[in-house]
Amino acid sequence: MASMNAYLDDFGKITVWVNRNFYGGKTDWFCITGDHGFSIDLVITGIEEHADMIRYDMTSPILDFGTSYMVREQHGLSVPLEWRMIVNTKQFSERFTYEGNDLGSTYHPSYTDFALWAPTAVTVTLRIRSGRRLMAFPMLRGDKGVWRIRVNGDHRHATYTYLIERNGVITESLDPYAYSSTANGRESAVIDLEAVRSIKDYPVSGSPYETDAVIYEANVRDMTSNASTGTKTHGKFVSLTEEGTSFREMPTGLSYLKSLGVTHIQLMPVMDFSTVEEFHPEKNYNWGYDPMQYLTPEGSYSTDPDNPYSRVTELRRLVCAIHKQGLKVNLDVVFNHIYDMGTSPFEAILPYYYFRYNERGYLSNGSYCGNDIASEKPMVRKYIIDTIRSLMTIYGVDGFRFDLMGILDVDTMNQIRTAARRIKANAMIYGEGWDMPTVLDGSRKATIMNQNQMPGIGHFNDYFRDVVKGKTSDDQKYDRGYVTGDTGQSFNMLGALSGSVLSQYCRRFESPCQSINALETHDNNTIWDKMHFCCGNEDRNTRMKRQKMLIAATMVAQGVPFIHAGMEYCGTKNDNSNSYNSGDEINQMNWQRALLNRDVVEYTKKCIALRKKYAAFRLHDAKEIEESLHLSVSEGGVVFYDIEKNDPKTETEFVRVIINPTFDGKYYTFEPGWHLLLDYDGNEREERTASISVPPLSVIVCAR
Repeated sequence: MASMNAYLDDFGKITVWVNRNFYGGKTDWFCITGDHGFSIDLVITGIEEHADMIRYDMTSPILDFGTSYMVREQHGLSVPLEWRMIVNTKQFSERFTYEGNDLGSTYHPSYTDFALWAPTAVTVTLRIRSGRRLMAFPMLRGDKGVWRIRVNGDHRHATYTYLIERNGVITESLDPYAYSSTANGRESAVIDLEAVRSIKDYPVSGSPYETDAVIYEANVRDMTSNASTGTKTHGKFVSLTEEGTSFREMPTGLSYLKSLGVTHIQLMPVMDFSTVEEFHPEKNYNWGYDPMQYLTPEGSYSTDPDNPYSRVTELRRLVCAIHKQGLKVNLDVVFNHIYDMGTSPFEAILPYYYFRYNERGYLSNGSYCGNDIASEKPMVRKYIIDTIRSLMTIYGVDGFRFDLMGILDVDTMNQIRTAARRIKANAMIYGEGWDMPTVLDGSRKATIMNQNQMPGIGHFNDYFRDVVKGKTSDDQKYDRGYVTGDTGQSFNMLGALSGSVLSQYCRRFESPCQSINALETHDNNTIWDKMHFCCGNEDRNTRMKRQKMLIAATMVAQGVPFIHAGMEYCGTKNDNSNSYNSGDEINQMNWQRALLNRDVVEYTKKCIALRKKYAAFRLHDAKEIEESLHLSVSEGGVVFYDIEKNDPKTETEFVRVIINPTFDGKYYTFEPGWHLLLDYDGNEREERTASISVPPLSVIVCAR
């Protein structure tokens, strides 16, 4: 423990802590010193005694940013003045918020410009490696705390770091605005973006309505890591670009994604994460929710992780390849925390700014990962929005899923959606709106409770999940939902089917586009594994029937349907409820199992096709849902879900969904003219009838 520490926590306010091991912690005066003989006595305004330390509060003159100062006490001890909580003041934001769009490195054939926002730095030096030359250039401080340098010459393949002097030490840092890096984040890289954007894309037209989307969550590594995938490489960006791969005549990889009929592929994190050794990814596994660099693609997914262009061009090619199949791409982004705050560029460039602290000066930990990114601060918000813009313009991304979105603030999320929709009019923005215990007023959090403040932004609907499937955490895995056997949930099921927008059925959202209907995601047990517990007394055939019902319920419900990879073939992780680092064997696509359960895969395709064909399942606003839906519960807990929707394309006026979670077959007689759109096996029948048979454990859809 140091004998003394001095902090600048506000304009004109210095806090000093003196260790009791140093003269009992007692001192009568302090002064601040600087260059060229600068020295001013400080005025002590308060003393607070603690067991091991004594705190001194003092007033000081307004100090110059970009200057190094020392604090000296009466016994001759002198320590650097550390610029601390002053960076979180309103005055600091007013003085240093920068609105330009040139941060990072900007390549030109004859020169490259570098710009770094570091308001409290005393000096910044660019350390650049270009060809065989290693050079250093002092950067010049400009307006708003931005440091700049132009380096002449063609530095298309240069790599670099920044050396930042502050608080008496020099710290080496990556560039948070860098588009790429060398392997394992050793150095940032200059990138000629024209070389990336020149890769041909295949823009996908699409509906402006989110409820027309069908989202499929996939992991780049998992999609092709199984040797049975038939790709030339495995677990790489390029692996997932290969067309025509199969396993025993069943499509795999990219061709499999195309075959399902979904509209959007949500890729689990593809930007640089920390815990996989990029030269030897076979030694580690991680989903990627341990972010390191937000604008740099993950090197372990690259064929050449030490070549900065490889990861960038290969991610671009992957997005373009998915677009070529007529599918859109949403990226899963992790802006709620950083894996290792202490070694992050954020903390190296401007300590205490990018993360939240409570009133006592301790880090907020609502993410349960040790830190929370302070999205509400102007330059943090700018960084997130700049990153979203770059990912869309460089790679052609169509939307974003925000991990632990409830850590972020409402204003930031709204500005993200505005910025994204200026680039692509139908960009999707959605995330986990859980109320996390971060140090931010509840009214400002981007949570489900505040959905009315964020029009057009989707939230994973845990009400839908818990009612339909049953609660999902480890201590609730024995709980059943309506489709898994708790018919007491039948009334709640009506609310789940209605997109959670009707006041009589637990209204949660203003619009159905805000309800992301996910029964299974990468988190927690798969549906199949949960049924090992909540339906453990049932045989495999019974659970297969329930799996089909869960898939059908997802596809006919109002809102935005979401499928996790493997859900369509009863995927299992051997009861592993948190497989984030459990390796390929647990996480990879199991093509053998998909072939074994191909009837469920085919059933899923038919349910997706049904949703896409009939507008009744894709109502776009709450008013239309209120006017069109007729919901009721019949004997035994059977749910009737009627949708009155004139649909000229399909020549239907009325769609009826009957969900029977019981072990008893049902038989109903209605007025003449009904035909089945989805029978027990997922097939459509053209014949008209007044009688509908509903087998046990089935979802039947009919129309007239």
